[in-house]
Amino acid sequence: MSDARRDPGATEELDSLLGAYALDALDPDDRVRVDAYLEHDAAARAEVDDMHETAASLAMLPAETMDAPPELWDRIAGAIAAERAATAALELGRDVGELDELAAAAAAAIVVVVLAAQVSSLHGQLNRAHQLGPAAMAAAFDRAAKTDGARETGLTTGSGATLARVVLLPDGTGYLRGDHLAPLPSDRTYQLWAVTGDAKKPVTVSAGVLGPDPQAVSFRASGPVRAFAVTIEHAGGVVQSANQPIASAALT
Repeated sequence: MSDARRDPGATEELDSLLGAYALDALDPDDRVRVDAYLEHDAAARAEVDDMHETAASLAMLPAETMDAPPELWDRIAGAIAAERAATAALELGRDVGELDELAAAAAAAIVVVVLAAQVSSLHGQLNRAHQLGPAAMAAAFDRAAKTDGARETGLTTGSGATLARVVLLPDGTGYLRGDHLAPLPSDRTYQLWAVTGDAKKPVTVSAGVLGPDPQAVSFRASGPVRAFAVTIEHAGGVVQSANQPIASAALT
């Protein structure tokens, strides 16, 4: 049993480091401590994997600015004025129902401001994760491969060379390690495809646009997945591919 599990204070400290760990932003000593903690705490491992999945999902968001719309500031100013009016009304003994409406308007505007700040913060974290993520994703792949019910396969070429490995968990969460996928030009991307559905009528759907150099990434796949394949596409990916897979494998 680790010292962290015996010491609630140490556990709380390590829990506070999980976000930085997921972004691969810890110094080597702290990373060793968190690695040891994750080996013994399933809840902490699940939390880190959720963080990795969130970062990967956010990576699919548009890159345009996340600034709040101009009219939001008018709403905030109005809410502040309403809150001040509510305070003044308390002093003058105005109707309680009217005060509740004013307070609700102020609270709603405050929530909007908080959400806008959180979105901005998430994009900042995503930028860091995009730069530091491969090592963290590789660690997530290794943990997923040891999970009960995980299915793992190597994506191979026609000549039998393994270009990437995929592990799929029962809930549809998946990880790909592209250790032998050569970097592509910036106007090209690798794209992962999942073959699902009935064996007699298989359906091929995109499981993720992986980018030009997917060292380690996460993805989602739904339904009974029977096989995976990787193609090379124009940057941004496609809904249906006209290209032959460069590597594929059945998932047993």
